[in-house]
Formats: sequence, structure tokens, C-alpha cells
Amino acid sequence: MRTGYVWGFLIGALLLPLLLGCGAEPETVANDATAEEEALPPHEIAIGEYAFRAFDPASNTQTRFDFSLAGLVDEKDLTKLEEEFQKKKIRIRDRVMIVSRESTIEELEDPDLVMFRRRLLKELNRLIDDGKLSDVYVSSFRVKTR
Repeated sequence: MRTGYVWGFLIGALLLPLLLGCGAEPETVANDATAEEEALPPHEIAIGEYAFRAFDPASNTQTRFDFSLAGLVDEKDLTKLEEEFQKKKIRIRDRVMIVSRESTIEELEDPDLVMFRRRLLKELNRLIDDGKLSDVYVSSFRVKTR
């Protein structure tokens, strides 16, 4: 009689994990496809080159800005964003100039331009209807105040 309990316990212990695993949902091919899409690196897209002056009448100073701007975008949004940047070129230039003028000296002297880039990214994503920039990069950055 005792061996019956032992056999029952062993069979139950072996079958219990199998029964619990049966309730799990099978993995689908769609999950593999979305994981593959997420693994793709973002593409770099040129936003523009900017060279302009800003005059501050309060301090009687003139600041010259000169830099190139690029952004990172997902593969699926690349063509839509290129078209949208072309259509909204003037608005984007205006927004970049406003953010540049409103930046403080501390933001512009930061070697990584963290706050400046963050503000540019936020403002540019507000203008975009299709897709979204994941990051913004500034190169050849020169600012001169006199």
C-alpha cells in the first residue's frame, strides 16, 4: 500500500510541470518579426546646416551661430520624415533658430550640448506629424559672441 502512495507521488511530481506548461501560449512568428524590427539600428537623417546671427538689445551683443544638425530615425519612418522635412523646411529652420536664441550661455558652453540638443529634439518632434526623431546630433558647432 505504501508503494502505491510513493508511485502516485512520483507520477504526480513528474506530470505536474507538464500540465502547468500546457497552459502557456505558443510563440508566434509575429513576435520574432517585431523583435527583428526593433533590433534594426536607426538611420541618420540630415536636418540642415545653420548659420545665422542673433542680436540681444538688452545686453547689446551679437551672437553668431554656425552648426550642422542631424537626427536619428527608425527605418520605417525614414522616407516619410525625409518628405516631411522637405515640406516643413522653413518651419524647422525657424524653430531651430528660436531654440538657439533662447539658449543660455551655460547650455551653449556645455561640451556635449545636452540641454540644447534635448530642447531641439523636443521642438522638432512637435513639428513632425509622421514618425519621430529618437535623437538629435549637432556637429561643427561654433558660437561667437561680441
